[in-house]
Formats: sequence, structure tokens, C-alpha cells
Amino acid sequence: MKKILILYALLIGYLLLNFLVLAPANLEFYNELVNPVMWIIICGIAVFLSRDNFIRVKDANNKTQSLCIVLIIYIIIYFLLGLLFGFQKTPYSKDILSILKNIWAFGGIIFFQEIIRHSMLKMEKNKTVNFVFIAILFGLVNLSFSNLGGHYDSLKEGFIYTVTTIIPLFVTSGVLTYLSYIGGARLPIIYRLFIVLPEFIVPIIPSLDWFVTAVVGVTLPLATFVYLNYIHVNKEERLSRRARKKYSPITYIPIFVFIGVLAGFVVGVFKYQPVAVLSGSMSPTFDRGDAVVIRKLSKAEKNELVEGDIIQFISGAKFVIHRIVDIGNDEYGNRTFVTKGDHNNANDLDAVGYDQIVGKVSFTIPYIGYPSVWLSGIVS
Repeated sequence: MKKILILYALLIGYLLLNFLVLAPANLEFYNELVNPVMWIIICGIAVFLSRDNFIRVKDANNKTQSLCIVLIIYIIIYFLLGLLFGFQKTPYSKDILSILKNIWAFGGIIFFQEIIRHSMLKMEKNKTVNFVFIAILFGLVNLSFSNLGGHYDSLKEGFIYTVTTIIPLFVTSGVLTYLSYIGGARLPIIYRLFIVLPEFIVPIIPSLDWFVTAVVGVTLPLATFVYLNYIHVNKEERLSRRARKKYSPITYIPIFVFIGVLAGFVVGVFKYQPVAVLSGSMSPTFDRGDAVVIRKLSKAEKNELVEGDIIQFISGAKFVIHRIVDIGNDEYGNRTFVTKGDHNNANDLDAVGYDQIVGKVSFTIPYIGYPSVWLSGIVS
């Protein structure tokens, strides 16, 4: 029997034990004691079984430095995003004992897991299919089963959890497997520690919405792969200068810049923001499935609104896009706006105040809002 099958069996056994027994039991010392001990045992077996195998790693120090540069840039950008989206307190205690417990519970497991991953790669050599299986297996191992069902109580919550947690988890696991192959266990250990440790050490972290979290969760591992793959190819592959240019991260910069700008545009970082039209209340001016681009208004610009302008405003817990049909004043002398959907027979019940107005419709893009309409229909 191949030795690596023992490790596959152990990891699958751990997965089933976690899912069926330990997670439902909610043991008091699970994170600090039970889980680390299990990983120590599996790690010891992995090191023993792979002792006669090796992967030749070239220029490991340069790859380590390159990875650290990528991760430092990520940390800087990550916390700068807090200036746009605000900050929130981390859920972990910051006294010394709690920090040490968390570093042991999470950092220690990261260390043992990546030693195991690299041991398995050494035993599998260059078998791509097995590398993919290892990546998937470690993705499943790091999936939290204790409250997995709670994230799928509704389709909306399930969708958000899938794009913010599950997809980034498996993309990251694939990249970690590649990093382990080209640079040894140290590269994925460094990568994961950079991502995990800030929450245990600093008091606040950026409060990102689900869309930005999903974009960052996928973009970071992909950018890491592009750059480290370039470093690896330059060192180990005998390619011509023209062939190496295909791997240059410079060629991917426009793509990542476009993704960043598009994400900022969608979430409203800029003056203009696209909004999908989910109802037909403004037909025929624009229809359900179209998208309108909203120009955010300052207080002075709100004073310049006139009858006929189409505005986006907050009504209760919803965003509404209707036309101004009359302008008046409330009992305190503040301007108010009476609105109406072009397709509706009557004016909206409540007048709109300054604080409710978000922006003014600048132009319409037909049809491109249909994905949001379909998604809204699924998750509502």
C-alpha cells in the first residue's frame, strides 16, 4: 500500500470526526487542546512517512522575500480600505494570555497543517491530479463545520457565505499547495500567518462589506500566484526572454487594476455608482433589468434639484429611484421632495427629506442589471 494513502485516510478520518462528532459536541478545550493534539499526531506520522522523499527547492530565500513583499502590500491596502468602509473591533481578547492562546490554537495548527501538506506533495511528486486533490482536501479540512448549516438558512445568506468564504478558501488552498511545491512549507506558513495574525494582535480591522470581502479573498491568492510563479519560472525554467514575458506580473497589472476599480465602482467608492433596477415603477424611462448610474449629491447639490429630476433615496429599509414631481417645505422650513414612479398612478405616500437623498440618476445602461434582478429573485 502506498504510504500517502495513510495520510489521505487520516485527513479524511479527521474530517469525518470533526463533522460528525467534535463540532456538534462543542468541546470546551477543543481549539486549545484537542484540535492541536490531533494535528501534532498527523504531522508526526506525515514527517515519518515522507522522510525518504524530497522536492528540490531552488532560491527559497528569494521566494520568501518576494512573498513577504506581496503580503506587506496586501496588509497596507487592507487597512487603507478601512478608511473607506470604516473599522470594527476584532472579536478576540487582547490580553497577553489570550493572544498566546490564539497564536497557539491557530498559528500552531497552520504550522502542522503545512508540514503535512508539504510531506504529501513530496510523496506525490509531479502528479497534477493528486495536487488538486490535496488542495481540495485541505480546503475541506479548514472549512468550519460547527456553524455551516446556519449560513444556509436562506438562499441569500448561503450565497454570501459561498462567495466570501468557501470560494476564497478553496482558491487559497490551491495557491498554498503551489507555494508549498515551489518553496517548501515555509511559504504557505508565512502566507497564512500574515492573513490570520492581525485579527489576534490589533484591536480593530476594516469593516468590509461582503462584495469587497469576496473580491479581496480571491484577488490576493491569485496575485500571489502570478508573482511567485514568475519568480519560480525565472529561476528554474529554461525559457527564452520572450517566453518569460508571458509570466511577468506586469502583464497582469491592468487586470488587477481593472478589478479594483470595478469593485470600487460597484460598492460606491467613487462619485458615481451603478444600481440595478429591480422594479418596473419607472417604465418606460427605464425598465426592470436596466442599470442606472447614480451621481452622489452633496448638500449644496441637493439644493439644486428641480422637478423632473430622477433621484435615488432611502425609504424605510429600501432604496427607491423615482422622479421629483413637486418641491415643498416641511413645518420647519426644510425642503421636501414629492416623488412618483413614472409607471405609477399616484405619488409616493411620504415626501423625501434631504437626509434620505443619495444621488441623482445620470444615465441608463439597458439590460446589464438583469444578473442582479435574477439574484434578487433567488435570494428574496
